[in-house]
Amino acid sequence: MRRRTLLGTIAGSSLAGLAGCSSDGDDGSGGDGGDGSGDDSGDGGAEGNEVAVAPGGSLTFSPETISVSTGTTVTWTFESPTHNVSCNPDHDSAGAVSLPEDAEPFASYEGDDRFATNEEGETFEHTFEVEGTYDYVCVPHVTSGMVGTVEVE
Repeated sequence: MRRRTLLGTIAGSSLAGLAGCSSDGDDGSGGDGGDGSGDDSGDGGAEGNEVAVAPGGSLTFSPETISVSTGTTVTWTFESPTHNVSCNPDHDSAGAVSLPEDAEPFASYEGDDRFATNEEGETFEHTFEVEGTYDYVCVPHVTSGMVGTVEVE
């Protein structure tokens, strides 16, 4: 939670127009998760292993937090362009990414091109083999608080 609070503070003083940001503005979601409950049902993420990326042009993942069992494949669906998914601490200048010690980093882009983004309608999948908490981000929008969590039990 404290990372999201920090990111919310950073977002208030960061550049709103990062390269690659083509959101048409405020959709009223706020993006900070409010009570932190992770209950963002309604805008995607209908199944327990699906996450909507930027539904309605928002700078959010929906749901913000999901819980899955070891061996589950999570699918991220890009509902708006110019976003990505990264759980690679080496590509996160805000320090929001974390993953279990024995887990391998993952991202929806190839190699070190952390600002490469996905097109609307594309999907990205990752299978979680190590238990623990994975905090991931959209690299171009991490300073705007675009952070999600996968809890693997």
